[in-house]
Amino acid sequence: MRIDIMTDIETLGNNSDATIFQIAAIAFNIQTGEYYEKFNMIADISKNKHMNIMGSTLKWWLNTNKELLTELLNKGSCSSKELVYDFHKWLECLSGITNNSQNIYLWGNGILFDNKILQYQMQNQGLNYPIFYRNDRDMRTLVELARHKIEIATEKELREKLKSKTLIEHDALNDVMGQIEILSQCYNILMNNK
Repeated sequence: MRIDIMTDIETLGNNSDATIFQIAAIAFNIQTGEYYEKFNMIADISKNKHMNIMGSTLKWWLNTNKELLTELLNKGSCSSKELVYDFHKWLECLSGITNNSQNIYLWGNGILFDNKILQYQMQNQGLNYPIFYRNDRDMRTLVELARHKIEIATEKELREKLKSKTLIEHDALNDVMGQIEILSQCYNILMNNK
């Protein structure tokens, strides 16, 4: 049984060792967008022994949505290291459901950000990255293909057309829900189901 999982992380930098303060993920049906299992945890960064913060990312947060940043940072309950460990454990549990880790597909909104940072930080903690090397998936590729198929000028324009107007951007759980909605619609466009 195949399990597709959409993930999104919120960080204080864009390097692989950046401090992660939120991880959200939802196992979902790619055709319908139906949700199966959810993961959403926020770190209390005051529990971190070390932090890797980029000034440009912190400035971006303050200029984008400092209220959301404040809200998220005050909701945390564990260190960033524990956050990564708990997400790893959640992925391992899903692998147990399929009886084969090769049936887990991890989607990110850009494979070199979310997936890559998670892989680096898991391995940095001595944890195996529980996603088979061929099973990292990039949402942006599917969106780009769908855009060409229905002849919309830009990826941004297609995303604006398909995205929910009720979700809060940059809250990882809301981002995951929005990404699933867009991905499912793009998948169906490509499969001629729309």
